[in-house]
Amino acid sequence: MIYFSRRRLDAFFPEQAPSTSPSWNLEVDLQVATVAIGPGTPLTPTESELRRLRKVQQHLEREVSHFYAPHLNAGDWVYFDLEMGWGTSHEDSALPDLDDVLLFCGSLPGDRTGGPATVDLMLCGSTKHLLERTATAGRLGSGTRWLHELIHKMDDLDDSRVTDLPEELTQRALSVPRSNRPEQIVRDVFRIAHRHHAPFQRARVQGLARVNLNLPNGEWTSRLIMATPLYVQYASRKPLRWITRLRLHRDMCRRYGRAWWRWRPDLPPRDRGRVYDPAVLAR
Repeated sequence: MIYFSRRRLDAFFPEQAPSTSPSWNLEVDLQVATVAIGPGTPLTPTESELRRLRKVQQHLEREVSHFYAPHLNAGDWVYFDLEMGWGTSHEDSALPDLDDVLLFCGSLPGDRTGGPATVDLMLCGSTKHLLERTATAGRLGSGTRWLHELIHKMDDLDDSRVTDLPEELTQRALSVPRSNRPEQIVRDVFRIAHRHHAPFQRARVQGLARVNLNLPNGEWTSRLIMATPLYVQYASRKPLRWITRLRLHRDMCRRYGRAWWRWRPDLPPRDRGRVYDPAVLAR
């Protein structure tokens, strides 16, 4: 798995106490300070969590839709299986080493969705649930505070086991006049993040997510689904061989018209080469 939200899994079973792993502590009294040693949260899902996740999958099989299905509403659960790129990000005004959100971006053309046009998918989550080392995609961009705060609000609701959508996603809140409208913020972030991820962080992935916004296609825009994932996993073997990484890099260069021997993501110099390492948080 690349991403797994234990909080969202716990929120899915509000009547069930969250699973806990055995804990232990070692205290040494040095007459100067007390040293306490304890295990951190495991990076990979436990057997108990995987069993609960399978129960969620079996339950959702009766109601889940493909993410490109028509007439989706906020709160619906969707299944996705497509090629996506991903990277961590931070608020526009934050320091460059404070990546706290994770974005997955991908598209399916109309000939694969059965519809007349391409459908875009953007998954938004917290880096707290990231399971592997991930390169940055840079800052979210100017005027994106609404989206940054929404991602954290969704995570906080999961932590409180609240399954209702936040107030920010109601029709009344979305229709409030403002200089940066939510639908435009989401489209701008998708457009930028879709091309700013590292070339090696692109693969076919699959998982389950809950819809936040369903933005219809327009004359110049594709339909865009924004959702919060429960989990994201590789749908095929992770591309580790150098020949595969070279192919992905060449593909990215072709997509954006860059010379393959010079191409690098359009990130500020201070962001290039930065990665988010979840192992640090588990210690």
